Amino acid sequence: MSHSLADVQLEFANALRYQNSGEHCDIVSDHFTDEQRIQIYRNNFVISLSEVLAATYPLTEMLVGEECFQQMARRHVLSYPSTSGDVSGYGEHFEQTIQAFPAVIEAAPYLAEVALYEWKKDSLMRCVSESHVDQRPLSCLADVPQEQQGALVFHLQDSITLVNSSYTMIALEQAIYQQQFDGLDINQPEFGVLIRAENSQVESHCVTEECHQLLTELQSGQTLSAIDPLLLQHLNTVMALNVISGFSINAELET
Repeated sequence: MSHSLADVQLEFANALRYQNSGEHCDIVSDHFTDEQRIQIYRNNFVISLSEVLAATYPLTEMLVGEECFQQMARRHVLSYPSTSGDVSGYGEHFEQTIQAFPAVIEAAPYLAEVALYEWKKDSLMRCVSESHVDQRPLSCLADVPQEQQGALVFHLQDSITLVNSSYTMIALEQAIYQQQFDGLDINQPEFGVLIRAENSQVESHCVTEECHQLLTELQSGQTLSAIDPLLLQHLNTVMALNVISGFSINAELET
């Protein structure tokens, strides 16, 4: 019975994830059986994607150790196989895989949030910024009449991601890389912003809850008149982060 190329590829992909056996993959056997051959492919498949995960989640691996990380990586590879030949963006939902290891979560309840934090950083590094011709530069703010200022909409750069965690992710990251854990209390909520610099490296900045709320309002496209005046008191602090790409004026509110 002949199979189409698509059928063979599907059977092979299923076999790599232990959802099929080698005999269904049209593998030619010699001194290795078809099952032995598919096992070689399986091992290479798991190892290569596990290496991608290790590169994406270095903090997570440091916290649990290589052996534990490899077990979680193997589970993730088999549960969330790559759907593309380009594996540079592989690794999403690893925090969900971590949740499937109760002993790990019991020992490090913050680990899933660490993984999610690392995924946000990795995604930000791969993000492609778009040009926005409808925005005016901040240098033109002085030209906006006072009666139109309530209709102002400040736009955040594409190259930022907001962080809202139940644990001190940014402080933990710094402590790990500096090997300085004195005074670290991880069981504290933390608000922050991740900013991709021109060299594609991601900078992490802690902000107050009020600044985070203001950034969230701006990111949703709210006009200044629609934002709580108490939050607007923190606008200068947000401006200092250099995360605002420009502004526009809401035509419906423009007078």
